[in-house]
Amino acid sequence: MTRTRWRLAVACLAVIGAAFAAAGGSAGNRDAEAHLTAFPGPGSVTYGENIAYTATLANTLGSSTFTQVTFRQKVPVATIGTEIKTATLLTSTCGAQVQGDEAVCTVPNVPAGGTAVATLVWQVPTMSSQTGCTDCLETTGRWLIKEGKPTNLNEEFPTELVKTSLLGGEGTQEKLHAGSFEIAACNDPFAAGSLRTNRTVDLADPVSTTVCLPFVTGLGNATTIDETAGNARHSEVCIAASGQNCPTTIPADFTPGSVTFVFRVADAALPKGYKITQLSHSGNPPLKEGQCDATGDCVVSIKLDNKTKIWTLVATSKTNGYWDW
Repeated sequence: MTRTRWRLAVACLAVIGAAFAAAGGSAGNRDAEAHLTAFPGPGSVTYGENIAYTATLANTLGSSTFTQVTFRQKVPVATIGTEIKTATLLTSTCGAQVQGDEAVCTVPNVPAGGTAVATLVWQVPTMSSQTGCTDCLETTGRWLIKEGKPTNLNEEFPTELVKTSLLGGEGTQEKLHAGSFEIAACNDPFAAGSLRTNRTVDLADPVSTTVCLPFVTGLGNATTIDETAGNARHSEVCIAASGQNCPTTIPADFTPGSVTFVFRVADAALPKGYKITQLSHSGNPPLKEGQCDATGDCVVSIKLDNKTKIWTLVATSKTNGYWDW
């Protein structure tokens, strides 16, 4: 009787071991680190503008090559109160296509010690909110290798949940900031440009900034605008180099082209009797209308509309930076 029980116990262990092997395989030689970040972002995006996410799968903890590698990102969803809207896939480095509620793309095999990288660019929705939101755009992702079967626990690697903020666009209470991941050149700096803050200026919101990129570098460029409440003589623009986020110490360089900057300023917000006659870029010596310096900064025009009492300042530069007048 004892011998029979022992044989049954061994048989049960064998069945359990076989089931484990079929379900999980050899976990030791298939381990990885999976991440998804809002990079190069930027971290805060204006309604209707773009955001770039980068996903990585590091095969640094195992010894085998990852094959049939795919990345699946959940379509980003913006939620403000009861309003729920989804983002639109624009482009990627991996030929992503939306399938259901995920964007799916395939990357090359990942050898031991290697890392898979995929960047996807989405256009965020336009919301009806007047104030934007903090951490209200959410997405997550997962990497699959080999067959990617759910029962094979070492063939699917989920990423963290990623939350980013949205900024209200024109016509909302957001007056001072804008952000986007620009993927195309701008044709008209006096219309929408590449990115802009609210183009209606007054005493309460004295400055409007429009940025026009002559082209983009790499997949695109994270771009942000920051104005200071109540300061009618200052605006700061970040245009990060390819693969960088804003703020950055590595700006994009558009040589031989130039970025066009258009500033609209409410005359009533300037000191009494003050006339704008020059602009300064990133602390460099100021330039008057029609002047350029050795770096390629130029002041194209400085005009006051006597009917609307709005100044229009136009300047060009090879790089980003802050402007004063």
